[in-house]
Amino acid sequence: METGLLFTTILLSMLAGVVVGKFFFDKKPVKSEDQPVSAINTPEPIPTGGGEDQHDMEDVELDEYLLTKKIFSVFVEEKVFRIHGLTVGQFAERLGVKQRVVTQVLEKLSGHSFKELINIYRIKYAVEKIEEGYLDKYTLDALGRDAGFSSRITFFNVFKREVGMCPKEYRKQYENIAA
Repeated sequence: METGLLFTTILLSMLAGVVVGKFFFDKKPVKSEDQPVSAINTPEPIPTGGGEDQHDMEDVELDEYLLTKKIFSVFVEEKVFRIHGLTVGQFAERLGVKQRVVTQVLEKLSGHSFKELINIYRIKYAVEKIEEGYLDKYTLDALGRDAGFSSRITFFNVFKREVGMCPKEYRKQYENIAA
């Protein structure tokens, strides 16, 4: 199994575990019907002060959970990884939190840096596009740019590192299996 797909599966499993844990085992207040949905979907910055009591620690855990959901949403649903030159600072700004908080949460959840995670998602996207027949109409260079890579060399190197072969070889292998 390719590394990017494996990572995505692991991240989804971790998020599912967090969801199950938060909703079935925590005694957090449930959203009331008159509370706006935006209050649930938009995480507040994680408190960074020291000496929190137990209540404050629960708030930090909830904030981490909401931030994790938001990060996943922005990565997967909004596909920000396709933005050329996206920095962790720009990503953090989009989330409304400090850069170091995003970096810490990503490292904690995935064990990857922001740049590594962006590249994993870009390659996952490229693999999906190859399997959908993207290369029947477009070039490998176009696929790399569409996935968010600024350079052909970087696209090829990251693809080979994550998948174990270059994009052209992957396409041939996929077509042979699909035929």
